[in-house]
Amino acid sequence: MMNNLKLLVKISVCSLILILFGSCSSSDENDSTSNEDLFLKINISGTTFNSEGLYATGFGGQDNCSNTGDLFLQYVGEVENSALYVEVSLAHFENLDDYANAQKNNILTTRITDTNSIWTFSTDGIDSDFCNLNNDLSIVYEDKKTNTYLNLKPNSQTTHKITKVDFVSEDSQSKFYIIEGNFTCTFINKNTDVPVSGNYRIKIEVLK
Repeated sequence: MMNNLKLLVKISVCSLILILFGSCSSSDENDSTSNEDLFLKINISGTTFNSEGLYATGFGGQDNCSNTGDLFLQYVGEVENSALYVEVSLAHFENLDDYANAQKNNILTTRITDTNSIWTFSTDGIDSDFCNLNNDLSIVYEDKKTNTYLNLKPNSQTTHKITKVDFVSEDSQSKFYIIEGNFTCTFINKNTDVPVSGNYRIKIEVLK
């Protein structure tokens, strides 16, 4: 049932992405950062894929349960071929009063999750793991040959480090930042390890 739910999520994301591209985040005409400067580079089992980053695409309005701040799940990039589909996103505080709070917005404490937790529901409602999201990287990995979603290998080492955060511009409604980071993790496909690593450069909008 969870796989069906995740598949439905993927379909929903794909169908909404064009709408969200224009509606979830305002553009900043004075910012010289173009989409060509944004990227996701990801290595999967020894093969490197490059994805041009998309700005102003994602989902917002969900609460961070522990810090009571609104979160935005920023799309980082995706890879798809006949064998696999991998989507990477980053959760960050949506509003400036939370984002500017150093106690809440701690970029030194980051994780990797194997679900897009905004869309992962349990029988009791929103997945409790969502309460801990902030600066966490969401990697959703589908094995298209078997139509199954892979999970992170239990007890395996994962790393996600935000290496750079630069303020780039602002307008009357928002501030804009460039975030760079890198990550490593291992998924499990039946009994086979699937090592995944990479780095990214994305642009986020934080509302005033």
